[in-house]
Amino acid sequence: MVNSLDEVDDFIEMGANALEVDIEFANNGTVLGTFHGAPCDCFRGCFKRETIADYLEYIRDGTSFADSRYKGKVILLIMDLKTSKLRSSAKKKAGLTLAAKLWKHLWEGVQPQYMVNVLLSIGYVKDKNVLKGVLKYFKKEQTRHILDKIGFDVGMNDPLEKIGRMYKQLGINGHRWQGDGLSNCVRFLVPVARLRQAVKARDNRKGYMDKVYHWTVDLPHFIRKSVEHGVDGIITNRPDNVLQVLNSTPYSELLKVADFNDSPWTRFIEPMLRNETERDMEVLGGGEVEERLSHPANFDPYEITAVWTE
Repeated sequence: MVNSLDEVDDFIEMGANALEVDIEFANNGTVLGTFHGAPCDCFRGCFKRETIADYLEYIRDGTSFADSRYKGKVILLIMDLKTSKLRSSAKKKAGLTLAAKLWKHLWEGVQPQYMVNVLLSIGYVKDKNVLKGVLKYFKKEQTRHILDKIGFDVGMNDPLEKIGRMYKQLGINGHRWQGDGLSNCVRFLVPVARLRQAVKARDNRKGYMDKVYHWTVDLPHFIRKSVEHGVDGIITNRPDNVLQVLNSTPYSELLKVADFNDSPWTRFIEPMLRNETERDMEVLGGGEVEERLSHPANFDPYEITAVWTE
């Protein structure tokens, strides 16, 4: 939920290598800008906003040129598209207008190697026409190369099988992230069955997902649990806490934190600790005294690409 220009600065300075932003649309499907509204994560401001042009140009100018302040620091912009309440007829227009703004204000005139990657996250399968609109815009000859910079996600809790069928219908065969989680306000009781299902499907290559992320995870105790479940990324309000965990033993010996030289669409296989708990629920407890600082019992080949801002 990095919805203001000041927050962009704050989260990058805290060590975030990706930013998650909420995108608001008018009732007719026209993209407006950044906005979440209430309710939102605990301890955050819900009502900050920017116009879409101002926000994208701030990201572009801050990351995409030789003298940019944050050159090489932001590898992914995750756009949480608030389109679920739009009429069906407005959703394709939402995708088209968003694509036009992305091209004009984020990518046009930028050398491909410096372009920020964008993950487009719709809420539900019923919002698939938004992705249709984006694909239609960028399949034009002059912008087809931009598809290399775009990924896809269905961010809420539709059945994974249903999401997989949607990707087949749309002809999307890669760049697919899958998120799972809840607001940090209810992190004290977290179902992880669906997260584990997604990780398992990714690992046995029977699922569509190329990478899996967990949201919203702020406390070191739960950041460790998320990493040990085998996620590729973490959305958090506390990127400093994620860095603290990843720089501690044993994680610093086993994890590779993504930088600008890494593709957010490609996984790498490295030794990685895995906690194969049988519990489908995790309950708050333990704290610093009970947190394990040694290797878990089980190890699997794995690598994490950290995505750490909310």
